[in-house]
Amino acid sequence: MESQPALLEVRRHGAVVTLTGEVDLSTSDLLRSELALACSFGDGAGDVVIDFSGLTFIGSSGLHVLIETAGVLGQRRLVLLGGGWGAYVVNLLGLTLRFPNIVLDH
Repeated sequence: MESQPALLEVRRHGAVVTLTGEVDLSTSDLLRSELALACSFGDGAGDVVIDFSGLTFIGSSGLHVLIETAGVLGQRRLVLLGGGWGAYVVNLLGLTLRFPNIVLDH
């Protein structure tokens, strides 16, 4: 049986995480670990940025990772760039209203 190709590609440069593909139950741990590194980058201050422009799907497990990260950041912002599917789901669920440090930047 052949292994499935990765559904998610994650590139991190400092506190900026770029996503390409799908965040679901099988890939959410990868996102969690990369966001943990992004949160602690440098002096641990400032925004953490996620580029959603290449994201084609985000499921509940991925949204849970975003909420966890927002909690870890406290007063720091989790900035979501690029709009698309991820921004649509975040808006639909009202996450920016319930978690004021989650910010959409189209």
